[in-house]
Amino acid sequence: MNKKLLRILPVFLPAVLITGCILHRNVFHTPDIVLTKDGQPCISIPANEDFFRRKKEFNILSLYVFQRRVGYLWKKNFQDYKKPYYVKNQQCLYFNYRFKTNILYSISFFSTEKGNDESQKSTNKDWTRDMRIIKKTDGTLQLLLDEEARDYS
Repeated sequence: MNKKLLRILPVFLPAVLITGCILHRNVFHTPDIVLTKDGQPCISIPANEDFFRRKKEFNILSLYVFQRRVGYLWKKNFQDYKKPYYVKNQQCLYFNYRFKTNILYSISFFSTEKGNDESQKSTNKDWTRDMRIIKKTDGTLQLLLDEEARDYS
C-alpha cells in the first residue's frame, strides 16, 4: 500500500465516518408507490428494507397527505400503544384518502421496526415522496413520481 495513503487514512477515515453518521440522521427514505386497478396508489415500504428476509414488521406511527399551497389534506397518527399499526414491507399502507388526478401530493409516514425500542434512532425512519396521478388522452391513468410529478404541467 502507498505510504502516503497510510499517513492520510487515519485522518481521512474518521472524518468520513463522522460525516456519514451526521448526514444519515436527517435522511428521508423513499417509499414504493404503484397504482392499483382502482386507480389509487399503493404506498409501501420497499422490499429491500427486509434485506435478510426475516419477515420483519414495521410499526407505522403516522401517515400524511400534503398538498403544497394548501396544507395537510389528511393525517392519521397511530400513537396508541395498545393498538399499533404493523405492516410488512411491500404491504399497502392504509391511507384513508381518495386521491384525485392532476394534483401534486406529498406523501409521508413515519415508521420504526417492530420489537425495537422507539428511542433507537437507527430503526426510526421518515418516508416521503411526491406523486401525481394523471389521466392520459386514451383514458388510462399514469403515476408520476418525484421530479417528474413536480415538473408536470
